[in-house]
This record gives sequence, C-alpha cells and structure tokens, in this order.
Amino acid sequence: MSEVAVDVPLQIMAVTKGHAYDRNAFGAMLDALPGIECTQVEQPAAQVHFKGQEPTRWDAYLMYDMPGFAFKPDHSAPDLFEPPTDFRDDFTSLVDRGHGFVFVHHALAAWPTWDEYAEVMGGRFRFVRDDEHPDSGYRHAVEQRIVPASDAAATHPVLDGLQDGFTIVDEVYLAETYTADITPLLVTDAELTDSTVWSTWNAVVGKRDTNDGWQHPAGSGVAAWVREHPRSRIVYLQFGDSPAAFGNPAYRRLLTNALEWVSARA
Repeated sequence: MSEVAVDVPLQIMAVTKGHAYDRNAFGAMLDALPGIECTQVEQPAAQVHFKGQEPTRWDAYLMYDMPGFAFKPDHSAPDLFEPPTDFRDDFTSLVDRGHGFVFVHHALAAWPTWDEYAEVMGGRFRFVRDDEHPDSGYRHAVEQRIVPASDAAATHPVLDGLQDGFTIVDEVYLAETYTADITPLLVTDAELTDSTVWSTWNAVVGKRDTNDGWQHPAGSGVAAWVREHPRSRIVYLQFGDSPAAFGNPAYRRLLTNALEWVSARA
C-alpha cells in the first residue's frame, strides 16, 4: 500500500502584548488560518523563543506586540525603555540567518528607542513627539478600499487571490515609512493627513481623538509592504486593530499568504 502524503501545517510563533486588542477575535482568526498553527506567547516571556535552538520550532514569527513603553495613568509622557541585550542579539541574529517575520498593525510602534528594529520593519509609528519627528496619527473604524500598489505588486505571492483589492473597516495610520527600503504591496483610499486623522501624542496626554497643535506630512497611503533582507523575508500589514478586521475574509487571506511567503525562505 502506498503512503499518503500528509500536509504539515506551518508552525508560527505569534508574539503579543503591549497594546490592547480583542483576544478572542484575534485568537479565532489565527485558529481559522488554513494550513497554519499559531502559538501565542506574550512579551517578555516570548523572548525565550528567539534564542538557542528554539527558533528551529518555528517556520516564522507573527509580531503583534508593542513593547518598549510604560504608559502612565496621569497622562504624562511615557517612559521608553531599551530591549534586553540578549533579545536584541537574538532577534538580529535570526534576521541575519534568514528567519521570516510578519509585523502586524501596532507592531510598527514597538521598541521606540531601537532604530535597527524599525529598519527591519521598514517604518516607524511614533507615540512621542520630539523636535526632530512629529508623532504619528490614527483614526479608528475607517471604511476603506484597498488595492494593489502597482501592477507588479498585484503579482506578488502575498497578494495571491487579492489582485482585485478588497474593502475593510479598520484603523488607519499616518506614520513614517522608509520608502527607499520597502516594496509597497497595498494602498488605501483613506485620506491620510493631519486634518483627517488624530494625533497620537494628544491621545497620550489625555486629549484623545484631537489633532489641534499637530502637524504631519501627508501619508502615501501604503498599507502593506515587503522588505527583503539579504536572507530574511519581512512583511508589514497595517491592518489588524479590530474584530471587524480579524473576521474579514480578505484580511485572513492576506495574513495567510504573508505567513506562507515569509516561511518559504532560503
């Protein structure tokens, strides 16, 4: 009797904590991704899964965390802290060795003092305003039409089955992208200006959903991109704030495609 081939699901480490989210809806989405098994671990416990032989268990990492901040109930400026040295070394070693990563939504703000981390992602969402950089912007529950950024992008494996675009209701970001280092995949039709979204710094200091006193260059509309490291495959997906997004079939397809693509590394 001939043996029957059995498809082995991809093993994905999903790293969480640092930003509020609907745990039940997020978990239900991960459980529904075809051909994928996700194990969720919160920061900082997740850091042990980046060291030694542990990464051999994982085909890729799904980063949905936002460490590096200590927000305060009195709305004073948050404390920012550095990543542990061991985790910094383990992470950069994995990227250099060819591990794949999918960064999702608020992960763009993670480790605000670690510039190399932002460079790996291909951008930075800033909660804090300073003399050199404006804080980033946000707006919740925006209905938006998402389409490929170019004809070439439409043929990328991450957009398989999504070449015609899709509609989603989710939070939008007005944030810094490192345009020289990324390949845009998807763009949103949402208007991204400092008069149509809210200042994150204002929210931090207790003036949520306002943009007074804030200036920021208009956004490009790029909502998903790839950044190909010499060995690792990196994807960033800006969507992923709400149960409406988690339950969106097109978003689930996009996340599945992204995890499969970054897992198929050299």
